[in-house]
Amino acid sequence: MRKLLFILILSATFAGHAQTLTPLAVPTRAAAKLEKVLKKTQDGLVTDKRPASLPVEARPALNRILVQSTTEFLAITSNNPTKEAYLQTLDSGLNQLNPLVKKVEERQDLAVYYQALLDIVGLKSSEGLLTAFVEKKPTSAKR
Repeated sequence: MRKLLFILILSATFAGHAQTLTPLAVPTRAAAKLEKVLKKTQDGLVTDKRPASLPVEARPALNRILVQSTTEFLAITSNNPTKEAYLQTLDSGLNQLNPLVKKVEERQDLAVYYQALLDIVGLKSSEGLLTAFVEKKPTSAKR
């Protein structure tokens, strides 16, 4: 009985730690920069230098996902931003993009877009999500 009680207490401790949210100090101009990126993305597919490398038939869907992700980043920035919220949005966007892009170059272009979003909000790392996306490895981000 003591072992069972000990295991329950220990697992509750770990579960509570896993749910701890990390507040993020977002740069002061982050919202304005995200709005600018959102406007450009709404006007047409925007990636780094080679938007032509993305598959023509998938561009409307890709653009919709990028707009959605940028909008979510903006919403998070305006309302108690946490590292976990940004990473969850990133993971969700990458999972939607995953079936639409096949080539490494296409994935790299999209990863650059998301890295720019992370840079704007002050996140230094995607915790491996962008690398896994580019290398087309399944992610198991449970945030």
